[in-house]
Amino acid sequence: MDIRTYGRRADKAPVLIAGYPRRRSPALVGLGWRDLFVQDQLVHSALIGTIVIGFFIAYIKDRYPIPLSYFLFDIGLGVTLLFWLTGTDRLSHLRLPRTPLTLPLLIFYMVCFVYIFFPDVPLLVSLSAFRGWCVSSLAFFIGYDLIKSERHVEFYLRLVILLGMIAGAYGIYQYAAGIESVLSDDVIASQRHQFATYVTEEGELEFRIFSTFVSAGAFGTMMSYTSFIALALAISDKVSTRQKVLLGLAILPMLTSLVLTGTRAALLMMVIGVVILYWYKRHFRIYVTVMILILIGVQLGISLTEGRAASRFASLTNLDVLLGRLSNPFITGWESLMQAPLGHGLGVTGHGVPFYLLQQYPTLQLIFSDGDYGRIMVEMGIVGLALLSLIMLTAIRGGVKSLRMLRTTPSQDAALAIFGSSVMVGITTLVGSPFLGIPHGLLWWFFMGALFKLQIIWADRRQGAAIEVARRQVATAAARRRANVAP
Repeated sequence: MDIRTYGRRADKAPVLIAGYPRRRSPALVGLGWRDLFVQDQLVHSALIGTIVIGFFIAYIKDRYPIPLSYFLFDIGLGVTLLFWLTGTDRLSHLRLPRTPLTLPLLIFYMVCFVYIFFPDVPLLVSLSAFRGWCVSSLAFFIGYDLIKSERHVEFYLRLVILLGMIAGAYGIYQYAAGIESVLSDDVIASQRHQFATYVTEEGELEFRIFSTFVSAGAFGTMMSYTSFIALALAISDKVSTRQKVLLGLAILPMLTSLVLTGTRAALLMMVIGVVILYWYKRHFRIYVTVMILILIGVQLGISLTEGRAASRFASLTNLDVLLGRLSNPFITGWESLMQAPLGHGLGVTGHGVPFYLLQQYPTLQLIFSDGDYGRIMVEMGIVGLALLSLIMLTAIRGGVKSLRMLRTTPSQDAALAIFGSSVMVGITTLVGSPFLGIPHGLLWWFFMGALFKLQIIWADRRQGAAIEVARRQVATAAARRRANVAP
């Protein structure tokens, strides 16, 4: 269906919502979830499969340590891109959606391509890093093209919540089973998870669960991300009491697992999410409900660790620790800029490079840095830093614009879930690499594209509403003139 037809009704009077009519589209009213995917079925199927794989890719790699398992997510994303390009005119016309992010992303891709050929980094390592920096962001264009209504967005948001709940429940089981039971016989997998612990102030060794993800940090970030989405939908006036209860129950295992990961950045993400919810809703009762759900989930996690997690998260109140954590990536990045202002080449930080591939190049001198900003300063210097900052600012500014425009529409809750979770993840680029994470990067870009598209959909509906109102006014005026001149 052409987006330009949204908002126009020739057969029935428009339904007014927040001052403008909403079209009773078959994609929105009276049809089940299955009917949402009448169009673009191959793209939707491939995308859903890729998201599911992304949530369980580490589990697959640990249990089936073959080369194919390392690239299963990439294959799924590649198939999704293929179906998207061949199912639209994007490939034949060599064009991408016209959005504020399109040009910055294209420039970023071209610059990254140049950095592949730095001589000090093996080509395979650079190609893997190129994939890590660039490929997931293509999901922005898929989301922009694929989304036709708020029902599409709600489906994918609920899919992510379901997968997050499953991963959270498995994480709790993993903690109960202990680290020995989850380490496989594969040497590479054992090396990957050998540091999945932290030492408490009492000197005790505490297991950091990673569930079906590659690390505790990646898992904790995802639990924070999915918990916020569930919270944003649970406090919506649109959902029934039954759905609120189900969403509340889904939040608990995710928040409990978040605590069991020992990931302090993930807890900070939740704090940021609560601030965003209160800023947007400004309703004390909703704020209290959110805090109760969070406190219950956090308390369950602390109880399972017998209080050891509380001491770890208490370190967040230490300003020196917090500032040190935030500044470390930039200190490393600054030192690297002084050595090589244009960077050392893609892959030199190990960003996006599979662990087994790095094992093939033991002489490669890696420069370790946390955070996407720290890593891009090392790999691409001042050029990469400027481009990443431009992309982030453009994305957040466009997200704010979309959120404001959608505030009085039925899409406002989905917009809040996307915007809030995007800000949470975006901030963690200071200390983490969410865009590299699987499936973090894919979800961030896909939902950002969906948010931009929702803004266009509702702008078109408003325009259609204005045309409809003007047409009716003209028709009414004409009818009155005819009535006045009638004998």
